[in-house]
Order: sequence, then C-alpha cells, then structure tokens
Amino acid sequence: MPEVTTQYLPSYTVGTEAYGAVRQVVGSAEAVVIGGHKAMAAGLDRLKAAVEGSDVHIVDALWYGGEATYTQIERLVAEPSVQAADAIFAMGGGKVVDTCKMVAHNLGKPLYTFPTIASNCSPVSCISILYNDDGSFREIVQLHVPPAHCFIDTRVIAEAPEVYLWAGIGDTIAKYYEVTFSMRGDSPVYAPVLGQAISCMCAEPLLSHATAALADCRENRVSADLEHAALNIVVSTGLVSGLVGVDYNSALAHALFYGLTTIPSVEHDHLHGEVVSYGVLVQLAMDNDDDELAKLLRLYRSLGLPTCLADLGLTLEDDFTEALAATEVNQELRHVPYTVTQELIWNAIVKLEEVSAACDVPAAPAPTVPLDGNAA
Repeated sequence: MPEVTTQYLPSYTVGTEAYGAVRQVVGSAEAVVIGGHKAMAAGLDRLKAAVEGSDVHIVDALWYGGEATYTQIERLVAEPSVQAADAIFAMGGGKVVDTCKMVAHNLGKPLYTFPTIASNCSPVSCISILYNDDGSFREIVQLHVPPAHCFIDTRVIAEAPEVYLWAGIGDTIAKYYEVTFSMRGDSPVYAPVLGQAISCMCAEPLLSHATAALADCRENRVSADLEHAALNIVVSTGLVSGLVGVDYNSALAHALFYGLTTIPSVEHDHLHGEVVSYGVLVQLAMDNDDDELAKLLRLYRSLGLPTCLADLGLTLEDDFTEALAATEVNQELRHVPYTVTQELIWNAIVKLEEVSAACDVPAAPAPTVPLDGNAA
C-alpha cells in the first residue's frame, strides 16, 4: 500500500456570540459539559441560552476534578451521563481541555471546546499534557485528531483576569522560537514547513497587538486587538503544533518549564506561559542569538514578562540541581540541532542574568496571579 499522510486541521468560531454557532456546528447531540468551577460560572449559562430550543441538549455539567490526571480521567469516563452522551463539551483552561481530550478519546466521542481564558492552544491542539496526582508532570500524550470544533466567546475572554491573557502571550511567543530552533538544519516535508511559516504569527503579529489587548482585557473590553491576540494564542499555536508534529513542536523553553516547576514555589506561584516565556530568553542566550535576545528582552520588559530569575522568585544561589536534571532529559529536547546539556542551560541562565541587568528599559509590573493560581 502506498505511503499516505493524513493531516487534520482544527476549526473554530470566534466572537461575542460564538456559542450561537453550536446549533449549526454540532447539529444534534445530547452533550455533557465538563469544566472548572470558575469556567462554568463564566460560560455555562451563556452556552445553555445559546442552545435553548435547539437539538443540542446539555444533559449534565461536571467538574473536571482540579487536575489533568489519569485518576480524574478514569472517574469521568465512568460517569453514567458521560457514557450516555453523544458529545463532550470542555469548558475552561488547558487542564480542563486536556482532561476532556482523554475522556473523549477513551470513549470514542467527539469533543467540542469552549475556552474561557486565552492562555494556550489546548482547545485546538492534538496533544494532552497530563500530571501525576501530586501535581507533578507525567507525560504528553499525542492524539491523532484535534477537537471537533472550538468556540471562542470573546466576551468571556475579555471578562477573565488579564493575567491569563498575559501568560498566553508569553506561551505563544515560544512557539515561533522553539519551532525555528528545533527545525534548524532539517529538510522537513510539507506540513512542518507550513507549520513553521504559520509560527511567524506567534511573534511580531501577536506582539503588535499585545499591549492594547492586555489593556482591553484589564477593562473587560472586547476589541479587535483582544480578538487578534486570543486567536494567535489559541489558534495559531494550535495549528503550528498540529502541523509540525512531535519533533518540532517545542524545545528548551518548554523543557525548562518542566524543569523549573520541580521547584515548588515556581509551580505554585507562576503560570505556564509566564515560565515558558522566560525559557525563550534562556534558549536565545544559549544559542548566542544576542541581537534577538536584546530585542525580545526589551519587549518583555514593556509587557512585564519575566527577564531574570528574580521575576520567578529565584536567585543564582538557589539549588537548581533537580531542575536542570529534569530539563536535560525532558522529551522536548529529543530533537534539537545540538545536544543541550545541564552546563549549557546553566551558563545561559547566568548569561541572561547579566544581559537583563544591563537592559535600560524599565520593567512594567506583571499582572497579579489569583491566589489559587487557577482560572478553572
């Protein structure tokens, strides 16, 4: 049989009345909503009103469990209403969606996503990031297809705390720099090349809207800048992720995130995209891309993104033994243009401290992370 390639692309609806498209997109279904407490408080009534009188019936609404773990997945798979449903509706942030991806996959049911924050690309991506019951990272599961459709209600996004949009911007920036780095020296086939081209949307086009988008979110105001930022965070990164595949999807920025979050204070006090954005600067420092590092560092300062260890509550005197070891062996470094060692990573961290200290751009204040660190 000739070799073939099948590529699935995500689809989405965006706007203040995005949930109104559920009738047309889903058609007819008995659906169960699985989400976070805060997420469902923000979006569930809007969704119910949008499908009222249609052939889409919401038969149950369940809490996802607070963490994306196999324990919660197994619990939800065993729920009678989930087993009887025609479709799963995931409402919330990345951990909600990643949990629901596995539930839908295990039961062979279509998944529709309803992001209530614009913080990552999980609502349209083909991967599920899973954790152990103690909250530590476990693995990244590669799925064959993305969710069936994503509904992005910009009113819900605008009314969420700006810190999640801010962290989403940081996470999205990484997509361009990591894909470009991991693909260096290769001659990939069509889909990864297309993904790399789209990854450009995760850099300059996003950054040109970021300041205005954050100001609009701070005022709970829907705007073109806010929508543009949300689409880059959710859709552009998700498209790139699905197209470039496992080899090129991430590099040091994400590997360092998984390493640094072995430090309890980082795991508890800082958001995913916030830590990943710091990792981008470390990757540029390691790669000796000094011009790009200087340019991006200045942009980070204007947005309040972290540019040094102090911004993550750390110092060079802290113990990084476990963090560096976990970074070096992380799966995100399996396909990069040269071997990334603990020594290279540490030297890059030290270099970034020096470059950051020499930067003359004052740092804007970072948005406050909610006490529970959770939008769900």
